[in-house]
Amino acid sequence: MICIIGDSCSGKTTIERELVKHGYNRIISYTTRPIRTCETNHIDYHFITEEEFAKMPLAESTIYNSWHYGISKEDAKNDAIAVVEPVGFRELKSKEWLDIVSFYIKVPERDRVIRMMMRGDNVMESFRRIISDQGSFNGIEREVDFIIDNNRPIQKTVKEIVAILDKYYEESKPIDASDRYILEE
Repeated sequence: MICIIGDSCSGKTTIERELVKHGYNRIISYTTRPIRTCETNHIDYHFITEEEFAKMPLAESTIYNSWHYGISKEDAKNDAIAVVEPVGFRELKSKEWLDIVSFYIKVPERDRVIRMMMRGDNVMESFRRIISDQGSFNGIEREVDFIIDNNRPIQKTVKEIVAILDKYYEESKPIDASDRYILEE
C-alpha cells in the first residue's frame, strides 16, 4: 500500500490524483463529516453517519476535528494509494498483511498558509488546522520511508514519487532504512 502523509495544504490529495493518472488505484476513505460543496459522495469520500461508521470493519481510523475518518478492511490493499493522517498511518503499519511504502509530503508552514489563503479557506479554520498539524505530525519524518519536498511544481514532485515507486515495485522488496532519503530539486 502506498501511504501519502502530509500536513494541511501540503498537496497530498493532488499528488494522489496525479498518481491515479499513472495507473495507481486510489482508496476512497469513509468519513462522518459533512460533505463540502466542492465534493462528490463516493468520489472524494464515502460520506456516512456515525452509526454506519461504528459498524464498519476498518483497517484504520482516526478522528480529526471531531469527525471520524477511516479505510475499510476490504479496501486496504497493497496495490492502492491512501492519504492518511499520522495516527492512521501508524495503525496501517501495524497490519502484517500490508506491504507499505510511505511518503511524507513536506511543505514549509508559511507556504501552506499562503496556499490556504489562495484557495479561499476560512482564515480562522486555516490557523486552527496549522496548529493542530504541529502536534499530530511531530516525529512523522522518522517513521516514513521517504520525505518529499513539495514546495515546487506538482508535476516534478509526482515524477519523483513515480520513479521511487517504479524502483520499489520493480525490485519487489521492502525498502530498508538505507533507502530512505529526502528528494531535492
